[in-house]
Amino acid sequence: MPPTITESGRFERLVGFEITDQELDDAKTLAAKRLAKDMRVPGFRPGRAPRRVVEASVGAERLRSEAIDDAIPPKLTDVLTENDLIPAVTPSLENVDDTEDGINVEVKVTLWPTIDELPSYTDRKIEIPSPEVTTEELDEQIGRMLDQYATVEEVERPADDGDYVSIDLSATRDGEPVEEASASDLLYEVGSGLLIEGLDEHLGGVSAGDTVTFDGELPGGFGDEAGNSATFSVVVDEVKEKIRPDLDDHWVEENTEFDSVAELRTELEARIGEVKLTNLARSFPDTAIETLISEIDVEIPEALLEGEMDGMVHRFLHRLEEQDLNIDDYFSTTGMSREAFLDDVRQGATRALQTRILLEAVAAAEGLDVPDEEFRAVVEATAAQAENPDEIRKALLEGSAGLSARTDMLRDKAVRLILENVTPVDEDGNVIDLEVPSAETIQMQPEDGEIVEGEIVEGEIVEGEIVEGEIVETPTTDIESETESSEEEE
Repeated sequence: MPPTITESGRFERLVGFEITDQELDDAKTLAAKRLAKDMRVPGFRPGRAPRRVVEASVGAERLRSEAIDDAIPPKLTDVLTENDLIPAVTPSLENVDDTEDGINVEVKVTLWPTIDELPSYTDRKIEIPSPEVTTEELDEQIGRMLDQYATVEEVERPADDGDYVSIDLSATRDGEPVEEASASDLLYEVGSGLLIEGLDEHLGGVSAGDTVTFDGELPGGFGDEAGNSATFSVVVDEVKEKIRPDLDDHWVEENTEFDSVAELRTELEARIGEVKLTNLARSFPDTAIETLISEIDVEIPEALLEGEMDGMVHRFLHRLEEQDLNIDDYFSTTGMSREAFLDDVRQGATRALQTRILLEAVAAAEGLDVPDEEFRAVVEATAAQAENPDEIRKALLEGSAGLSARTDMLRDKAVRLILENVTPVDEDGNVIDLEVPSAETIQMQPEDGEIVEGEIVEGEIVEGEIVEGEIVETPTTDIESETESSEEEE
């Protein structure tokens, strides 16, 4: 029976093919030889036990199962090659049905998504925030300088935002005190939004001697108690007003490198503007890519997305382990739930895949490539900086790492081409002169996925290949099972 290719999704194919009884019998013979290497059979040297003896030892069902597992990958590889299909992730086995002449196999193959129509990136204007320094920004910066020299003085009036209150804080849960949530003589700025959610709204308008009680949640940092409800009691000992020094030429001359308020404002405005321009230039590559991504319509197969998520979570768990932490420590410290964590991972994985799909489409449309001499130059430069240059050189030139490196170089070229064709403008359409990072320093979000304080930075996925002898089911995205499997491996 000839192989069948059925479209099960825009970038998914169900590949069906037959393995005959003869092919299965040959696979059993090979499987028996492989199994015999790890068996100790009296009267036979390791690896020399005949098939019937191996089958009697392991059972007919196991030998047949091993043979099927061995027979599927090479057969599938032949079918995919003949039909010009390249899997993006490891194919998943869907069905195995017995027939009169052997078995019928059905495998789901996920393809790398493509874009039907690229968004325009030639002579394109990309809107970004204006680098102009506003009066509010300048005043805020000067205010922060004055705060460093501010004092607090006790006042006999109700507290307002910006005032400080000296408080004694305590908390109870089910009538029992929560020792970790107790503090005395704590100086707290009203309106800062710190410490406990809801605290500010109860401190506004209090006077010295007042006591306020309210229910709320224990914030992150309270271990297993974080997120649990508690009853808080706050005793106000004092209300203090923040007194800033007067901003005049004398104060400026005494406390800064400048001689007058005017000079201070002029220099600060220039420095703030320089910082804003630098930050805009650094973020502009991402902004340009994000703008183009928002205009593409591409369906990302679930298997591809789940594979990307699994990679991101695995690398994150590894980083936690290096810090002698686990995922529960992370959730307790940040107050983040597993559901929110997975949602952020999914969003980050989606963004990472969309970026690669876009850049590879641009590279294909523009006919970009990575010549061998250019790749070798990068390999030599990378090897020269390594402690084991020969191993790095061999891995890049002969292993799958080389394919990944070439793909990264191709995407970098696509980023540079896009940046050469787009112009940053403000909301009024005025061109902003940015010193966009050079080709050597352009760096999109890190390929090595990282999650910090709930923020997801794009991960990494390499186009999959069929590994002989291995066809796995579609990976799970359950964070709990991922954690358990990671800990078992470790």
